[in-house]
Amino acid sequence: MKDQERLTMVSGCKFVDQVIPGCPYVMNSEYLDYVIKKFKVDYVIHGDDPCIVDGKDVYAAAKSMGKYRSIPRTEGVSTTDFIGRMLLLTKEHHQKNDSKKEDETMLPGKQSKFLTTSRMMRLFSAGVKAPAGDMKVVYIDGAWDMFHCGHVAMLKEAKKRGDYVIVGVHGDAIVNKSRGANLPLMNLHERVLSVLGCRYVDDVLIDAPYVMTSEMISSLNISEVVCGSNVDKFGSYSQGKIRMFISMFSIHSAIYYF
Repeated sequence: MKDQERLTMVSGCKFVDQVIPGCPYVMNSEYLDYVIKKFKVDYVIHGDDPCIVDGKDVYAAAKSMGKYRSIPRTEGVSTTDFIGRMLLLTKEHHQKNDSKKEDETMLPGKQSKFLTTSRMMRLFSAGVKAPAGDMKVVYIDGAWDMFHCGHVAMLKEAKKRGDYVIVGVHGDAIVNKSRGANLPLMNLHERVLSVLGCRYVDDVLIDAPYVMTSEMISSLNISEVVCGSNVDKFGSYSQGKIRMFISMFSIHSAIYYF
């Protein structure tokens, strides 16, 4: 990912208060002194795995200043694992149970090792509140697989259209049926947490229906439904008797993956 793409991702994370671009990979004493004084930094934090460049500890200066703290890596979240899933996309088809009918939905052959607990869900749901009666509720749905900067940019635009944004995340079977192959690469829980971590999202509808209904719109008090201008499922919206359909976000729409 390019600089601006990574900046968009980090800036869009609700757990981030400020982003400092152009940070050197090896933070020497001079840079640390600058950051600590200008931004009033208390600690420099990194995962609990070693970070070595040319035989030297990247965080040696922070450690010598007593400013370094480590945090454990999240079990089951691995860049290598995601790369493996993408490579298997071209080598391994979804597995089917022989006892099932031929036309039933297939299940992923490569399962995630990430374990979603209720505590993890609570942490990512921190700050989620019900919309006030006078708020304009905007709804947008999709797969949100491999959550990226295009998704963040689109959700930021959706937030501008109302006061409260509900994001529907389709279940694995629905995504596989509509997209085929070995998609989605991320399971439902991984995709839900990715979306919940975005600062432009107020709430998430888990395992959202592919076809919207008037009952769903009424229940969630939805005022407007939005989607990207490059979308392949107009039919599901029209069947749902939506009050308003907005086609928008033409910028970079080619990379949006619902």
